[in-house]
Amino acid sequence: MKNMKEYMLIGEVAKRLGIHDQTIRMYERKHLIKPNRTSNNTRLFSQNDVTKITIIITLTQEVGLNLSGVKMVFSLAKRLHMTNDELLDFIYDHHAEFQV
Repeated sequence: MKNMKEYMLIGEVAKRLGIHDQTIRMYERKHLIKPNRTSNNTRLFSQNDVTKITIIITLTQEVGLNLSGVKMVFSLAKRLHMTNDELLDFIYDHHAEFQV
């Protein structure tokens, strides 16, 4: 595992993104994210995890997708070999096109 300073705890991530801890836990239960764990099972979030949660928030709150739609977007992005940063940039660049 990388340096511990490169990771955040769930409360830090939730506060940074303005969401509840339970929302992040739900994303994990739905297999949308998979944070690292310490030996005593504490979740550790990398910057990549935070970016992925930001994508989920953007797709659900701003674009209007449900979590099944988010899974589909992640699947397509994986097939296109897009990083989470590239996917987030794409979403921001094309946000207006997604509006119905």
